[in-house]
Amino acid sequence: MFLIMKRQILVNIREKANIFWTMFFPLILATLFHFTLGGLLGQNEMGEISAAFVLEDTASSAVEGDAFFEYLDHLDQEWLKLTPMSDEEARAALKEDEILGIFYGGRERRLVIGENSIHTSMLSQLLDIYEKNETLLNRIAQEHPEKLPGAAAELAGYRASTETVSFGGRSMDNVQNYFFALIAMTCLYGSFMGMYNTVGVQANTSALGARLAAGCVKRYESITASLLSAWIISFAEVAVLLFYMDVVLGDIDLAGQIGRILVICAAATLYSSALGMVIGTVGSLSEKLKNGLVVAVSMTCSFAADLMISGVKGAIEKYVPLINRINPGALTTDAFYSVLVYEDAERYFRSLGLLAALGLLLLGIAVLSMRRMRYESI
Repeated sequence: MFLIMKRQILVNIREKANIFWTMFFPLILATLFHFTLGGLLGQNEMGEISAAFVLEDTASSAVEGDAFFEYLDHLDQEWLKLTPMSDEEARAALKEDEILGIFYGGRERRLVIGENSIHTSMLSQLLDIYEKNETLLNRIAQEHPEKLPGAAAELAGYRASTETVSFGGRSMDNVQNYFFALIAMTCLYGSFMGMYNTVGVQANTSALGARLAAGCVKRYESITASLLSAWIISFAEVAVLLFYMDVVLGDIDLAGQIGRILVICAAATLYSSALGMVIGTVGSLSEKLKNGLVVAVSMTCSFAADLMISGVKGAIEKYVPLINRINPGALTTDAFYSVLVYEDAERYFRSLGLLAALGLLLLGIAVLSMRRMRYESI
């Protein structure tokens, strides 16, 4: 069996067209993604937000003692850097993009921002929260002045009734969808190897298969060798892509998670290799037709996993979630997200379990189909 598997691996490696599409083509796509989308990575990551505070319409120029400044300055947030400035300094800094907004204190509180973004909307939320709390305290002071000290204490002690929860993982944005989907597509390309190797051990589709059937090689040995050779090559190709995207391009960061990532890829390539074996056993179709069927299935699954258009997988999850539970591309990207973004163990094991279970199911179908093949003459 090991000799057959070795021969299968050598035959697959020597097929230049197969190796190009299953290994070099994903590397080329990764390079194109790097130069076209790599610059967008990290643009929406959370960092320090700089803002200025200007006190106006007051007799004193000292910001200390202003209630609005004290509120902003004592926020339990590491991302806000507040700097007192004059109006002229603040506007000049905003024009030069040194700050993202200007808070004005005094009689009338307001906010002036530069380019509208998610970060400037967070500054707007700070002003909105302050004004709502101020309105609430003023109303309590008018209607129930005896309860004002207690209300003020409750607002000041909000930390006692709140808990900071982090998603964990690393800060990534939606652009990362395309890189995860590219890895999923490469895993799916293992179905090509599974199909080719399955066709190669059938007597009615391959000269090598005819010799194996006519010889003393047992059927289970040829089937096992077919699967393992396809699985090994597919896994190796995905490992090369991961190394290239992590170490060479730097578009993904696998530091500390390489073991869990390799387990995902092993399960995904098992699924795709078994899928290719099932397609390879379909009737008496020619190798070209089976190859076209593999292309159609793999690209459809990749499209549904956000490879071409971001948001497709989300729409499927909303309306037909069952498709995402059987799509190896969606399961692979979900598993990557659960490790590198959300640190969601439940989602990780669910995706991993479905990949392994569906892969084994397809493998069982392929094995039963191949064992039932009989040849009247060779």
